[in-house]
Amino acid sequence: MNYSEITSKRQFKDATGFSREEFDCLLSTMKQTYYEQHGQTYQEYLEECVENWPKLRTLGDGLFFVLFYNKNGLIWGCQGLVFGMSSASAHERYHFFSELLEQTLEKKGYA
Repeated sequence: MNYSEITSKRQFKDATGFSREEFDCLLSTMKQTYYEQHGQTYQEYLEECVENWPKLRTLGDGLFFVLFYNKNGLIWGCQGLVFGMSSASAHERYHFFSELLEQTLEKKGYA
């Protein structure tokens, strides 16, 4: 699922619980959090260190993935199906990106 292809405000909010503007604001802070922790952007990390590109190729993809799961509560097999990955990968990616989201929310003073 490519979140950038969602054109309806209602569909975006239904999928994530956030408006596109709220999502973009949170994503901006999430990018800063990632950079502060790793000394490089997520894209730089993928280009330098990853041979097989993951399904979630941007922090935006990862944020959407976590928010979609939190809003909809699919089982891992279904979450993986929607995002084109195995259930094990869906579970693993959720934990990675949700931890980053939690740290981002703490930085913003929400957690």
